[in-house]
Parts: sequence; C-alpha cells; structure tokens
Amino acid sequence: MQVAAPCQTHDHIVQFYEDDDFLADAIADYLHAGALLDERLFVVLTASRLAAVIQRLEAKGMNVQAATASGQLTVLDAHTSLEAIMHDGLPDETLFERHIVEAIQAPAPRYQRHPVRAFGELVNLLCEGGNPDAAVHLEGLWHNVCRRLPITLLCSYAMTHFRRAGDHHAFDAICDHHTHVLPAENYYRLSPQQRLREVTRLQQQAQVLRHETESRARAETALSAAQQLCHDMLMGLASHASHDELTGLPNRQRAQNYLAELIAREADSDTKIAVLHIDIDRLQSINDSLGLDIGDYFLHRTAQRIKRCLGQGQVVSRLGSDEMLVVLPHLEKEADIQSIVERLLDWTSEPVELADHKVFASCSIGVSLFPDHGRTVHELIRNAGLALRQAQRHGCRQYHLFTPELQRSEPDRVVLRGALREAIPRGELELVYQPLICARSSQVMAVEALPRWNSPRFGLMGSQQLVHAAEEAGLTASIGQWVLDMVCRQGRDWLDSGVGLKMNLNISTTQLLRDDLVEKVGEALINSGLPGKMLEIELTESVLMSDPQRASTILRGFKALGVRVAIDEFGSGRSVLTQLHRFPVDTIKIDTSLIDGIVDHLHCRAIVRSIIIMAHELGLQVVANGVETREQAIHLRHKGCDILQGGLWAPLEYRGDLDELGHG
Repeated sequence: MQVAAPCQTHDHIVQFYEDDDFLADAIADYLHAGALLDERLFVVLTASRLAAVIQRLEAKGMNVQAATASGQLTVLDAHTSLEAIMHDGLPDETLFERHIVEAIQAPAPRYQRHPVRAFGELVNLLCEGGNPDAAVHLEGLWHNVCRRLPITLLCSYAMTHFRRAGDHHAFDAICDHHTHVLPAENYYRLSPQQRLREVTRLQQQAQVLRHETESRARAETALSAAQQLCHDMLMGLASHASHDELTGLPNRQRAQNYLAELIAREADSDTKIAVLHIDIDRLQSINDSLGLDIGDYFLHRTAQRIKRCLGQGQVVSRLGSDEMLVVLPHLEKEADIQSIVERLLDWTSEPVELADHKVFASCSIGVSLFPDHGRTVHELIRNAGLALRQAQRHGCRQYHLFTPELQRSEPDRVVLRGALREAIPRGELELVYQPLICARSSQVMAVEALPRWNSPRFGLMGSQQLVHAAEEAGLTASIGQWVLDMVCRQGRDWLDSGVGLKMNLNISTTQLLRDDLVEKVGEALINSGLPGKMLEIELTESVLMSDPQRASTILRGFKALGVRVAIDEFGSGRSVLTQLHRFPVDTIKIDTSLIDGIVDHLHCRAIVRSIIIMAHELGLQVVANGVETREQAIHLRHKGCDILQGGLWAPLEYRGDLDELGHG
C-alpha cells in the first residue's frame, strides 16, 4: 500500500478497512514513509494494534526503540486518551487541547521544527462504542489541528460500522471532514492505475453533485429574496401615500397614527407598549465608499431584516435618513423587551453582500415604554431618541432604556455642535495617554492618545462622548487631524527629552475614507520630526471591514512611511480573520469583552489563548485591552500576551511640558 506518497502537510486522510492486517500494513507504510523523510511520528493506538504496527515497522528495518528514545516517535494509549478527552458523551475541545494537542506540540529538542505525521484510532473506538456522532465531532477537532499546525493526520474506520442504512449520514459526514478518502481493501483487486482512476472518478462525481446542490440552494435563496422584494414593492405601490418608497415601510405619519391608536386602546390596560428608535451605525460611511445607490439598497435590506424579526402586531416604520421606529404592543413586563432588542441587534449585524462587497454594519437602539416613560406619542418618541443617543455614546451595536436622568443631562444638540466647532481654536481639546505595559517587565512601552473636551459650558467630555459628538457635528476629520498633529509633536518632544515611547492613536471610518489620509500622516511625521516607527495607528475590525480593499491600500501606505498598524477590538464579532492576509498589520488588540471573562469563563480563556497562539505564529504582537484586575494581568502574562492596557494603570496627562507628565 502506498498512502504515504501523496501525503502533504495539513492533509487529513481517512482509511476505511475490513481486515485488521490490511490496516496494520497501511499504518506501517504511512509511518515508515514519514520516518524516511525525518518527520516526527505521533500515534494514538490500542495495545494490540500497536504491537502489530511495531512488528511491521521493524520488518521494514526501522529501529522503533531508538525512534522512541530520540523523541521521533511518540505513542499514546488510545483507550486512556479517549477517556481523558470525553465529557458528557462528546469530546471536549479544552480536554482535547490539553491531552492530545499539547503532546503533539511538545517534541524533543531535535524535532522541534520537524513536521508531524500522526495516526489516531480514537474515532474508530467511538464508532465501536456506538457513538458515531461523537466520532464526527472529534474529526472536526482534528481537522482544525491539521489546519493550524504542520501535521499530516491519518484516521481509520472499520467498514463494519456503516452496514446499516442509518449509518450513511455518519459515513458522509466523516468523508466531508477529510482532504483524502482512501477506500477499503476491496478496491485493491484493481490494478493501481485502475484504482486511482476509479477513486478519482467517484470523487469528481461527488464534487459535481456538491456544486449542483450548492448552486441550487443559492438559486433558491436568490429566488426567495427576489419574490420577497417583488411582494414588498407591490405592497408599497398599493399604499404609496402611507409608506416610504425606498424601504417599503410605513412612514412617520403612519407610525404615529398607529401608536396613537394603541395608546388610546391600552390606556386602562396593565400591559405596556415599547417604542424603539433604531439608528443604522455608519450608513454614511457605506454611502461614501460604495455610493448612494448601494447605500440605499443596504438600507432596504436592513429594513426588511428588522421587519422579519418582528411578530404579530409589531410594526417597523422609517423615520427618515438612517433611522427607524418600532412599536411593540402588549408587553407584560419591562423584561420582555430585552430578548426582542437583542434579536434585532444580532440580525442587523449579519454581513450583507452588495456589489461584490461584503458590507458589515450594525444598529443602535433607544427604548421608551408606555406608560412609564410617557403617555403621548410625542413624549414616547422623544424619550426613545434620548435613550438612543445614550446608547450611541457607548459605541456601536448598543441599546439603552430611557431613564428620567437623560432629560436632565441631555445638552442642547445644536448649541453643543456649535461649541465643539470652536473647541480647537479656543484650546479646549486636550489629550490623555493610556499606557501600554510590557507583560513581562511591567515597563511602559507605548501610550495611546485619547482626546477629551474640557468645555466651559458642558463640562469635561470623555473620549467616547467626544467622538460621538464629533460625528454628529461632522468634525471627525478636523479633530482627528488635530489629534494626529499633537501626538506626533508630543512624541518628538518626549523623544528629544530621552523618553522613547511609541505613540498610538485610533483612526475612525470617516478618516479612513479620506483620499489624503496617508499624505496627512506623512506630513505630520515630517513636520514633527517623529520617526515613522514611533507611531502606531489603530483601526477597529469594523473600520477595516467597512471597506477591506480600501483599507488594505491605505495600510500599505502607512507601512511605506514606517508606521506600525494595529487591529483594535479584535474578536468583537466583526471577524477580520478571512481578510487578515490582506492587511499588513503588526499588532492585534484583543477586545475588552474577551478580557472581561478571561478569569471566570472557560470559553473566553480558550479564545484568548487561540488568538495569542495564532498572532505569534503570524509574527504579530498581542495587546490585551481592558485589563482591570491583577488576576487578569497575571493570567495574560502566563498565556504569553505581550502588552497589557486598561484601567489597572492610571492614564498619563500631558499639557505641553515634559515636567508636567504625571498620573491622572
């Protein structure tokens, strides 16, 4: 048998068999070929199978005892290993990593950089135990290992496990999990060339059938979407006077009339009415980067998603621009609203395919309740709007329930925008710097610039509030330029004074869309004299994915200036993994939401560990953002995180003289 010849690193091969001697020959051929290539061998075998394989390897001239002593061959007992990784009838990913993957990653010094050739009998044992679903689940774990480690894996299944008609599903699922499927020995009655042609023919037929199934599914999905769109358009034509032409939703007047009718009917009822003010995050960025036509279509698709998310009697209407209003009647208690709002946030965060672009967006939601927060249409809509603005202060994809304090704290929006336009010439903007700490030495390695507004009228406005106010006032570009210039000048001042701190600052979607962004960064570096390597520009996953092609071009421009690039909020849900190869980045900043749960939640720990391992494999530096406790810092240090950042360390304030640098 010659399974070894076509094997390559990352291949995941399955060998079906009927005769134990046939399988022992196959395993021995496979391992012996790896030994001749000086690969490291890793096997998980039962005692009886191990004895048969060793006998055949030694017959081929291999010194098994010497290979084991040198660390080239590692052997685990299959029964013991299977018992160690099972939990509640299924293989547990964390236990699998601990007992199997860590053993693969712990070679003798001589074989640390050698590829691994592995054989595992665990899946076969699961099938023998009558648990094929667990075998399929374990194949998925093995497949992920093959993708991320330099390993070639051979699995085996006895054909006796698939004799019943009900076993076909498990058999197909097992085949789908492998890159190569080697048939049982019945095929070896053919000559090698006939056998290869037959297997190739069957695989080609399977591939054609798979493509036909996928094409038909796509066609049915497209047809369903087209039918829904036609239906909505016809309904819009039938009630044009009371509906929004672009989205097909009821317009503002229709929504207000419906809400007024509900209030009149429910005035003496014990149930509540919820009013949701929804704003689509960053729709303007989509319009700017892809055009108004694409932006309008995206708005329409989002409106239909919201509509399909609602139930009987729940109505969505368009208020105007990128805002919508949802009315939810007959709620028994305030808590009933949470599941509906979270479902809306999830559905509107799914990517939309538009003109060969995968567009990511999200929504922010403000909520008011009748009769708790108002007894008229005007009061309920106004208070939902106040709650929406409060949600937006905390970032994208947030929601907030109205509280009376919002009425007292909400500034006059027109006056605020006017005051913000004068903030730079009046010298009211200032920077604070959050330190980035080396996880091993606890030394400050860099600082991230956070702007804030010290307004005589509105008081001290923090970074998040300032960014949101700047977006509302259309001042993101000018304030971003001020931050860039100040950071570069202050970084040069500190460098001249012997303090060589790397300067970090964040770039928004609006700044990313500027045609002259790279040029402006270059001018700031030249004017200040700050070396490019002392500046690191951070972009969130959502900013990068708003226009990946443009972002990739701009990032290459930054690299040409010597500027470092970091991906902020990594793991926040807008996964950039599929596009990561396109972005010339130096650093990954793990999102605060993952760091929050790293001490108490197993899944957060596993995700953070995986991100760190992946980043280091790619030669990237890892920053943990949002570190608030010493327990988090210690855990991250032990897991190999490079840099720590968060509330555990006080921010630095700087007002123009190095001597004034102190703790805030």
